[in-house]
Amino acid sequence: PLAEFTDSVTSAWIVQIEPQWTGDWDSCSSSDDDCLTTLYSSLKESNGYSDIRTLLDSDTDLYGANCGFTDPDATPKDPPTTGDATFSRGMVHAGPCEIWLDDTKVLSNDDCQTAYGDGSQEKASVFTPVDYSSCSTSGCMLRFYWLAFQGVDSKMVWQVYKDCVPLTGPVEGSTSTSTNSTASTSTTDSSATEESNSSGTSETSTTEAPSTDAPEATTATPTANEALTETTDAPASTPSPSEKCNARKRQ
Repeated sequence: PLAEFTDSVTSAWIVQIEPQWTGDWDSCSSSDDDCLTTLYSSLKESNGYSDIRTLLDSDTDLYGANCGFTDPDATPKDPPTTGDATFSRGMVHAGPCEIWLDDTKVLSNDDCQTAYGDGSQEKASVFTPVDYSSCSTSGCMLRFYWLAFQGVDSKMVWQVYKDCVPLTGPVEGSTSTSTNSTASTSTTDSSATEESNSSGTSETSTTEAPSTDAPEATTATPTANEALTETTDAPASTPSPSEKCNARKRQ
C-alpha cells in the first residue's frame, strides 16, 4: 500500500528526546545491541509497559504526533499479499518496533536491528510474518512504531518513529477477525510497514536519523532514505525492494 503524507514526504524520526526511563543508558555503546536491549527490556517491565505503542501514544507533546508525518485520512490501500513488511533500507539502530492493525499487535520485537538488520543501510530489512487477517472487512489502520536508541555526543537518545497506512481490509480470501484485540500475533517478530508516498511510487521509507545529522528524507521509492514498507507483490525503487506500504524513518 502507498503511504501518504500530510506535508512533504520524509523519513525522519518525529522526535529525538532523552531516555524517559531512568537507567544507566550511557553505560551502553550505541553499537551494543545486547546491552541496550537488556536494559530496555528490564526498564519496560519495571515501568509497567508491555508494548511501545502504549508508551509512544501516551503523550503526543513528548513522543510526537499520532501517525507522525503520514496521513491517517489518506485513501485506504489494499494490504500486500506476501504476508510480510519491508523496511526499504537496513535498520542500523537497536530498539523495539511494532506493527498494529487497529488494536491488534501483529508484529513485535525488542531489537529489530539484530532481528532484521545486517549492520548496513543498503540491505532492506524484511519483517515476517505479518498477518493481515485481523483487519476488518470494513478497513483498518496499519500503525508502525519504532523506538530507536542512538548515541549522540556521548549520550544515548531516543528517536521516535510513527507511521500510519489506512487499509481497505484483510488480504482477499483471508478470514477477517475483530480488530479490537490487543493480543500480539507475533511477539518475536519485528514490524515495519511499507508505505509509499503520495507520489504514487510503490514504497516509501522512514529513514533513521544519523547520530549528528538531520533526519534523512523519506522517499516513496527506496532511495537514500530509509522506509518502512509493507511488501506487496511488486518491488519498489529505493532501499526497500517490493511494492509495499511505506512509512519513512531517519537515522
